[in-house]
Amino acid sequence: MALAFAFSGGKDEGEPSGTPSKVPSVSSSAAASDLAERVTLTPKDWGSTFVRDSPYQSTGLTWPAVDQDCKVTQEPPVGALAVLSRNAKEPDGTAFSGSSFITYKGADFAKRGITRQREPLQRCPKMSDAGSKLQYDKVHEVAFAELKGFDDWVAEEGHISVDTDGKKADAEYTLLTGLKGQFLLQSYINRASGSQERNRDDAVKALSRMLSRLKNS
Repeated sequence: MALAFAFSGGKDEGEPSGTPSKVPSVSSSAAASDLAERVTLTPKDWGSTFVRDSPYQSTGLTWPAVDQDCKVTQEPPVGALAVLSRNAKEPDGTAFSGSSFITYKGADFAKRGITRQREPLQRCPKMSDAGSKLQYDKVHEVAFAELKGFDDWVAEEGHISVDTDGKKADAEYTLLTGLKGQFLLQSYINRASGSQERNRDDAVKALSRMLSRLKNS
């Protein structure tokens, strides 16, 4: 299922005038890991009140993938040099956010990666997490004006109906994935239902901030 929402186009907020249009080229795992440390967001990038969630950081060479049974699993991304993910939250539990940065050996691998991000949205309106009791419904791709500066992007939204402990939940999330050269950038945030517009705004700003850092690295 697909829904369309209107976002303002034009230059990304937070991207200063004169930001370089090119991004660095990386060929080693060490260089990729160093770049990820500089690009991936920290709690304060989401807002002054955000703090580290637990677990906070993951550097394992894995990436979420959706199998044929619509279960979200973790698998090694083909052609990846490094992956970094960081999680944050509001102290009162009203918002949970995350950002991820993956470096591939080349742009062709990265293009395959974003294709794998988009494909499940055409067949899985309901998903479940293979490693917990988390369940999603109303999962769909969102269409809106192009995010300036990316080669391609996927916008996903959905509803969380069951939390990781198996308890009933009622939250909405926005997950954005942007492709730039050999890199995939990702931002995610969820809040209680009724906050989707705020989620979209925060996710777009977060992804734009990551792209700006990449261009300036």
